Amino acid sequence: MFENKLQRRALTLFYLTLLASLMALVTPLWAQNSIDVSGDRSLRVQNFSGNVQYFSAGTSYPAQIGDQLTTVGEGVRTGSGSSCTLAVDVGVGTITLRENTELLIRELGFAEDNGRITRLSVPQGNVILNLRRFTHRGSELEIETPSGVSGVRGTEFGIIVHPEDQRTSIATLTGAVFAEAVGTTVDVPDGFQTLMRVGEPPLEPQPIPAEPVFEYQIEEAMRDYVRYLVLIGRIDPINQVYVADELQDVTKTGEFRYESLAYRGATVQVNIVTPLGDVTTYDISLL
Repeated sequence: MFENKLQRRALTLFYLTLLASLMALVTPLWAQNSIDVSGDRSLRVQNFSGNVQYFSAGTSYPAQIGDQLTTVGEGVRTGSGSSCTLAVDVGVGTITLRENTELLIRELGFAEDNGRITRLSVPQGNVILNLRRFTHRGSELEIETPSGVSGVRGTEFGIIVHPEDQRTSIATLTGAVFAEAVGTTVDVPDGFQTLMRVGEPPLEPQPIPAEPVFEYQIEEAMRDYVRYLVLIGRIDPINQVYVADELQDVTKTGEFRYESLAYRGATVQVNIVTPLGDVTTYDISLL
């Protein structure tokens, strides 16, 4: 009788030890899978330079590499001379924010076929997306701006939301993009660009030129006995123009004016920025 009790105790101890060993093996795997699932839909700060802020519901703090955006309303904001690159999920692609740009999450979810639905808002600034082609038909990625909505199914394209009138420029390098506003949708294929203005349908897409449009002339002006030089320029309003590192307001047809005190040898640098982030620089002699 006593020997049987010892045998039962030994057998019980063996099974308890075996169960504990199995739990030790399974628990880390379960925990790892849980982490993967919970963090499956996110935008992650991959790298940045300058002043980049994370924000959500009235809270903001300096962004750090590895920060994740997972919830509606979370976003990042870049300051002057700053930039930030966000990784979309794992291996989907990247979104680069240039200076003075704001991006926030509208939706991160899944389609019925397990495709990924990503809806973002860009109230201002310039974003450049480089995404692989989606493997599920239900996958979507949309960018909402004050002028309308742009969407992709795997592509490389860029968007500028212009601060002076909130018009939205879209240029496609590769892939397929659509632009939608006031009930009108246009396709923006490889090598084409378009413009959306608030309350208006998108313009008919046009080929991206090899060089950005830039025309100018220089005039003189006198005010209060002070002599000024006036740079009168014209660009494609799809692009942005910086003069002496200052972003210029442009008219609906792309005209802008920049004034400088007149002095011998006066020069100024003009930078034209496209939605794809390409910069063309001109050094202009004013006098």
